[in-house]
Amino acid sequence: MVLHMLRSAAVAGLVLMAAGTARADAPRPHLASVGVEQLKRAYLECDRIASRTLMDAGLAAQCSMVGEELKHRVFAGDFDRLIAWWREHKGPYGDAMAGVETRDDDMARAP
Repeated sequence: MVLHMLRSAAVAGLVLMAAGTARADAPRPHLASVGVEQLKRAYLECDRIASRTLMDAGLAAQCSMVGEELKHRVFAGDFDRLIAWWREHKGPYGDAMAGVETRDDDMARAP
């Protein structure tokens, strides 16, 4: 239980660490100065936590914002590209979406 709380706090810290130096034009200004690698690590940690336990509303919201920022900044807003990246990097714990199909999956099967 203590380990879970520490991990949750670490994710929250990553998400909120740049709150004071954000760009005004960013849709998630508190994440504007967080580096891409930090976003990726936070996203994968959020996924790992979510695959093992029920997140509280605050952490779930923070993780959702991390995912949106990562999707827009790294994958040009393309959810399918984000999921493809996630599938490659999720590790052995990330089976929560293993059976979820994306638009790319549907297009690959099209005649």
